[in-house]
Amino acid sequence: MRELQRKQRIRRTIYSIPSIIILSIIAFFLVKGALGVMGKERESSGRSKDLEKKAAALVLREQELREGIARLETEEGIKGEIKEKFNVTQAGEYVAVVVDDPGAASSTDDRALPWYKRLWSAIMRSK
Repeated sequence: MRELQRKQRIRRTIYSIPSIIILSIIAFFLVKGALGVMGKERESSGRSKDLEKKAAALVLREQELREGIARLETEEGIKGEIKEKFNVTQAGEYVAVVVDDPGAASSTDDRALPWYKRLWSAIMRSK
């Protein structure tokens, strides 16, 4: 009988309104902390992916720079870089300038224009 009364007293204490409120507050703070940790984990995984992408881009850039350095260590690479940067030629070399046909250089075709623009251009040309 005493044991039954002791168990009932413990149940009454656990299921009382103040203890339920206190346990609810503790549970709230635990859930809030867990959600904060989950948010930080997502943020750090996103940053980790961004850093991996940047590292891959830097590796490619380093490879390009090494290739450029290797090219500049050759005689042809040095001459090519000088020609490109300073627009010069060696003795016996000539620069050829190719000029496109003015009609072919037009980026707009009259048939590609809408009808109202063709009409407007026809009116403006007739004056």
